[in-house]
Amino acid sequence: MSEQSEILGGRVEKADVFLPFTPSLEQGYDTQPIYRVLVDVRESSSMGSLEQGYYIKVNESTYFVRKKEISVFTNAQTSRVLEFLRKTKSEFTVDVLHDKTLSGHQYVQFYDVSFNSGIYTVRDFQVFSGLWQDIEGELYENTYSPAIARFTDGRLIWYTKLMPERSLAFTHVSKITLNDVVSQGHLEIYKIDGGFEFPYYLYSAREKMWFFNHELRQKVDVIPLGSERRVISVSKEMQIFSNDHETITLEAGQYLLFHPRPRQHTAD
Repeated sequence: MSEQSEILGGRVEKADVFLPFTPSLEQGYDTQPIYRVLVDVRESSSMGSLEQGYYIKVNESTYFVRKKEISVFTNAQTSRVLEFLRKTKSEFTVDVLHDKTLSGHQYVQFYDVSFNSGIYTVRDFQVFSGLWQDIEGELYENTYSPAIARFTDGRLIWYTKLMPERSLAFTHVSKITLNDVVSQGHLEIYKIDGGFEFPYYLYSAREKMWFFNHELRQKVDVIPLGSERRVISVSKEMQIFSNDHETITLEAGQYLLFHPRPRQHTAD
């Protein structure tokens, strides 16, 4: 069964919501943000980005709700990020968006890294420059796991050795009811019932919001769940506009918005 049918299939559907454990208490859920290293060398970035935010799990799908982000494009920025993580012993997760460029000229190698589920600290790292990149690339042989190494052809740009701390663990906090209330083209809107309110710190206030070709023109609180889902909290009656569809109106409440990623060159 697909994720969409598990969460959204039918006129009324149930969904389980999970939030991370508080490690010291092992009850309730953790209100502290966590760091995430998002590796992305698609645009010749040295690392990708360092993010801070929260994890949430809906049914079997895990999402990272980003609250802050810094781009880590250069080797100098990579060194600063890894030094910060090592010095502070901050815990973080690792995820990957693109592990190589389109040509494969630049790429990242991972050794025993659990994406989006393992929690790590930095054990050791090294960032190289100039001739050392060629020399270290020729000499490099990974003898430690978990670890990440970044290359450009045969040159070793940087590596980091990670210390596994624990796995990301969740506790079941609610079973919510999703009532199908209205659609606007491919946008499906479900009202969230059952008495559960998503924690305030997961929301980000936006003056307006675009969701593909659908627009909310007034202030709204949003929790992004991946690329195809948004949870929104509406404090008063709100309209959703689209140049391709009739305007629709939502009453105050919490809603789950689902919109499949549009296929290229097709109408939405």
